[in-house]
Amino acid sequence: MFLSLTGSGLAMGMIYAMLSVGLLLLIRSVGVTNYAQGDLLALGAFTAFFLMDRLNLNGLPMILLMIVLFACFGTTFMFTCYYPLRKTKWNQAIMVCTLGAGMVIQEVCLLVCGSMVKPMEPIIPGTLTIGSFVLQWQYIVVFFVSLLVMVAVYLLFDKLYAGRAMLAAAQNSYAANLIGIPSILTTLGTYIIVMMIVGFAGYLVAPIFLVRTTLNSLQSKAFASMVLGGFGSVKGAVIGSLMIGLIESYSTYFTTVYKDVIVFGVLLLTLLIRPQGIFGEIQLKEKA
Repeated sequence: MFLSLTGSGLAMGMIYAMLSVGLLLLIRSVGVTNYAQGDLLALGAFTAFFLMDRLNLNGLPMILLMIVLFACFGTTFMFTCYYPLRKTKWNQAIMVCTLGAGMVIQEVCLLVCGSMVKPMEPIIPGTLTIGSFVLQWQYIVVFFVSLLVMVAVYLLFDKLYAGRAMLAAAQNSYAANLIGIPSILTTLGTYIIVMMIVGFAGYLVAPIFLVRTTLNSLQSKAFASMVLGGFGSVKGAVIGSLMIGLIESYSTYFTTVYKDVIVFGVLLLTLLIRPQGIFGEIQLKEKA
């Protein structure tokens, strides 16, 4: 039982990590929080369902088409929610706009796919059983695929010129423009990468939680993970996400009704002891 709960907790922790790292990348890039992150996760689930159920696409063709679609979503999202408002003196206008965008995404999903909760076939059906260890293969797939995504994000921003250019433009867009790094393109690249990550997370989590708009509730755990790990720290966001996933999973051994109460209770207790989080680094500042 303990090993099974650990496995499912780590898998969900990696989903929260994809969401929280996506949030953090946008915060570092434009200085505002994307409150449509959970709705974009649901959009990923609905998009995967639509491609598989309506267009009969599966496997690699479906994944490649999802990547293209979410690159388009990222471009659209930036040029509707961020770009027109980037000069505004009231920085919160962009955050309010993301809230509105989230509502639009919900309604579009319901309009295209209907309001009924929809099941989706797991990537690998069945369960892995080794003695008392029992875990759905989908959780194992979620963990390892999410881990690969996190490694790819790390390599992009730590080893490749394009990723370093995005970080440089995020830290000082004026200086980046002076040395030939167009800040608008690096911001666009960040939006596209974040949308791809979140959309793919929706595809991974849909077989576990079903295809429904209430998948956006997972956003609250992503925020909790980011705060627990230390606001501004990528390492903290990942470790905080894994901790939230494990706490949530272990709490189901005692109760499924109050598992969220336990998760956020632990978060509050941790913040009372260490207000900056485990790996707190930076504070949010205006960049838009």
